Amino acid sequence: MAMPLPWKIGAVLASLIVAVLAWDGLSQYLAARHADEIMRDSARIAALDAQQAKDRAQQYQAQLAADLKQQREDMSNMHQEVIEQAQQYQAQQAIRLNQQRQEELRVQATYRLDRNQHCDGGIVINHNGSSFTQAVGKDGQPIPCKGDTAAEPLR
Repeated sequence: MAMPLPWKIGAVLASLIVAVLAWDGLSQYLAARHADEIMRDSARIAALDAQQAKDRAQQYQAQLAADLKQQREDMSNMHQEVIEQAQQYQAQQAIRLNQQRQEELRVQATYRLDRNQHCDGGIVINHNGSSFTQAVGKDGQPIPCKGDTAAEPLR
């Protein structure tokens, strides 16, 4: 039995419609699957990028902490050096002041009358045994005095 031509055309058209619908469904399925793969890859890449960024941030933070610690140590060392230098300077100043005081005392001692001298009438008198003489300065004039101190060095 032969099929009439309109039925054949209808069958071909129906087959063609079923094939187009099947093709469209398969294309949509493959596109959705491809989109899912792209989304999973994008999510995985984003997670990897986020982890790398987190690792870099931790490294940067660790480096900053190490730099800060080093700066603090350097500053502490510098502070200690400054303290030591200040202490050394103060010790040197104390030595200089002591030497200066000693020199002042030595110079003052040259102005003091010794046991063989006394101040009489505002001038230094030397006493040697039973003789008394006026002490004279570099200019040949008598040396003035007050109490037990001469106006110029005696020695």
